[in-house]
Amino acid sequence: MGSNIRKLRQSFHFAARGVVLCLKNERNFRIHLCAALYASALAAIAGFEAYQYAILFLCFASVMSTELLNTAIERTCDLIGAEYSTRIKAIKDISAGAVLIAAFFAFLTGAALFLRREAIDAFLAFSVRPAVLIFVASVPVAVFFIIGKGKR
Repeated sequence: MGSNIRKLRQSFHFAARGVVLCLKNERNFRIHLCAALYASALAAIAGFEAYQYAILFLCFASVMSTELLNTAIERTCDLIGAEYSTRIKAIKDISAGAVLIAAFFAFLTGAALFLRREAIDAFLAFSVRPAVLIFVASVPVAVFFIIGKGKR
């Protein structure tokens, strides 16, 4: 029993390490994470209900999981061959296309959730509060997080 728990704990550790590696080295993953954080904040302002949060979180999971898989596929392709290959390029393009499709439909889902009259009214009411300054001030921090990390 103790061995099974240790193996389970190790598998969670390895999975978390993979997410952290992607977070450190993949700009697009950081973009998706920042988009998820801002969308979550906007959902709170808009007063989302539980089912709306669930839809939003499924979108986050779809896009970020697809980005992780895309990164794994690209790194595997890089191991297979260092020289240019049209087959490897096609594989990388297809896996990047999967992320694009997930992000596109997550965007459409977000638009359907956020462009409701109640949400827009909540945003307009929030925009006259001092808290909006904190929200706006966080944007440069997010930009630095996205651009200032990772490979150079």
